[in-house]
Amino acid sequence: MHVSDSSDGDLSSRKYSREIDSLRRERDSIKRILSQANLDELSNELEKLNDTFTKIEGDFTGH
Repeated sequence: MHVSDSSDGDLSSRKYSREIDSLRRERDSIKRILSQANLDELSNELEKLNDTFTKIEGDFTGH
């Protein structure tokens, strides 16, 4: 049984669409990971600033 060219084209198109969808999901996953990494870095910097302000406040109050 032979598959027509039209069916081959449909299969190729669907395969291409699935590959594109897969790449989009991977891209979105990478974006989420990078975003989370940036948030973690920001959180660490804010903690350092908070510690610095706490120390400065202590210096001003004489503790």
